[in-house]
Amino acid sequence: MSRNAFEEFRIQLRTLRWLGVLRFTIDFEKCSVRENAFEEQSAWLYTVVVVCLSCSVIFYSSYYPQHFAMGKHNSTGNCYALINFRCCSMATLLIYIQLYVRRYRFASLLESMLGFNQISGSRPGAGKAGLPYALHLSLFALCMMNYAHGYWAAGVRWTTIPVYLFQYGFSYLILGQVIVLFVGFQRVLLSTLKHYNQLIVNNLKSCKKSRGFYKNFRNYNEVIRLCYVEINYCFGLLLLPITGLILLITPSGPFYLISTIFEGRFRQNWRFAFMSLTAAFWSLPWVILLVLAMGINDVQKEANKTAKILAKVPRTGTGLDRMIEKFLLKNLRQQPILTAYGFFALDKSTLFKLFTAIFTYMVILVQFKEMENSTKTVNKF
Repeated sequence: MSRNAFEEFRIQLRTLRWLGVLRFTIDFEKCSVRENAFEEQSAWLYTVVVVCLSCSVIFYSSYYPQHFAMGKHNSTGNCYALINFRCCSMATLLIYIQLYVRRYRFASLLESMLGFNQISGSRPGAGKAGLPYALHLSLFALCMMNYAHGYWAAGVRWTTIPVYLFQYGFSYLILGQVIVLFVGFQRVLLSTLKHYNQLIVNNLKSCKKSRGFYKNFRNYNEVIRLCYVEINYCFGLLLLPITGLILLITPSGPFYLISTIFEGRFRQNWRFAFMSLTAAFWSLPWVILLVLAMGINDVQKEANKTAKILAKVPRTGTGLDRMIEKFLLKNLRQQPILTAYGFFALDKSTLFKLFTAIFTYMVILVQFKEMENSTKTVNKF
């Protein structure tokens, strides 16, 4: 297989390796993934360092919360910002621990995906696999510039701004790369399902469904099993804290816009326009990660397409009939293929519900801020 077929995977896995996760010895030509003592020790060392740093910033923000206060924000906003900061540290810690504990399961999954990528790499549209990676790095640069200007303009002490930038920047980098890898796996699975669907259709048209059809359908079932079991096991618990963190962080930009900027804290027109733009784009990189993870339903649609094909297959009274009936029964129940460990489906319907929850959460924050203003008014008299 040519190098170009694995180029996107090479770049993503190299980036994850630099971040200290999924450190394996990978032979892309043979599609093999091996573990060794040095890589395991390196992954363990990275995990210990991240755990120590995350715990340190959590303790620091707990003992010295005044260091993280924004002078031009209200008390509700500062309390909310501290909660976000600590939860971001906790989510990063959990991601690293999960990736280390399940590294052998990830090695097996990665080996399977490299094998499937030999099929998807030659199909049309495979070259678009690198777009999420480039998009994530572009959003990372936007996120860092926006956060640096926002915290400086909001009156955060200059010694704390690097702590904010390091924590949010590192968290966005590792969480985003996990999502980019998940999206890449979805693309490979989709292309593989399309490949086997085409083979099954060709078998039916040529009336050679005895041996060829059985082999192709068995391989197709292996891909579906990989989706239901391995993908959900490896990425399910990872996407739970990531989704929770994004759900928590997303209202921060609009809340700062409503509670601080629109109340006249920045009186110069250019400062008002600049801070409004900063607040508007504050949560955008995190929201796009959520859309990347849940905005694709193509794997589920391709499985439904397979069900329509198999429903037309005449029964032969062999064991193949039971395999087809089992597949059709599972599809009839409309069980989602990709889920966050069974808690919710990773599709567009869940994305809409999360956006609704984010809006509700922002309304609650505004109500807390109004209560704070009412308390201050009462205390004046």
